[in-house]
Amino acid sequence: MKKVVVVGMVGFAAMLCLCTLASASVVTITVYPDDVPDESLPRESYDAPDGWGDSSWQGPETGKTNIHFRFEADGDLLSALFPDDVASLTIADIASISYYTLRPDGTLATRDWWVQIYTRPDGDDDASSWYGYRFINNYNEHTDTGDWTEYSTSSGMTFNRNDKYGDASVEVTLDEMATLEDGAGNLVYGDELIEMISIQTNSGWDGFDGCVDGLTITLKNGNVGQVNFAAVPEPTTLAIWGAFGGLGLVAVRRRRRAA
Repeated sequence: MKKVVVVGMVGFAAMLCLCTLASASVVTITVYPDDVPDESLPRESYDAPDGWGDSSWQGPETGKTNIHFRFEADGDLLSALFPDDVASLTIADIASISYYTLRPDGTLATRDWWVQIYTRPDGDDDASSWYGYRFINNYNEHTDTGDWTEYSTSSGMTFNRNDKYGDASVEVTLDEMATLEDGAGNLVYGDELIEMISIQTNSGWDGFDGCVDGLTITLKNGNVGQVNFAAVPEPTTLAIWGAFGGLGLVAVRRRRRAA
């Protein structure tokens, strides 16, 4: 009988695991140059990493570009990616972040598209009126040129606290950021709510020729948010979409941006 009970419990655990995996979601959104809320618009590139369509974003000819996957602002794109998680999403909830960039041959060292994580202001050491902490990834260590390269928290991507209260010289992994405790055993950053995750270039470069695509954010509960950076479809393509009923989707997207 004990053997039967053990097998039954294992079977139940396996079923529970399968149910949990089955309930995880993968949400993919496509962003276009005019989804940039401010700063310079990116240029369109008709090159992309495998699995991410046939186009991507190239940096702006002058100035800087930024796209914000933000909570309840700038289009509320964080809610689009994680509709069931966004309200209580913390740093500790994030399992991994990855994205692709293409740095042309001859790109100056230390220059590439970067990832920034902003937390929501909570009145405790907030660095700004609209965000609490700001973390920036180690894009300045990117060395590959000429090919699409994936950068991931699972293989070398680290962050430093890049705000007026932080020490930009200290780099931590995403896991270290999630689990770091103070002297009293309280989480330092892990329970901070996410305001936004941003991809951007630097205004001091006055333009940038590198390309970006395929941002993927995976949560510890299994939910995945993916972002396809795309060129605006040609008018002929829109006409074809309309013939097959896709024009309604374009209209919905336009209404969402105007809201």
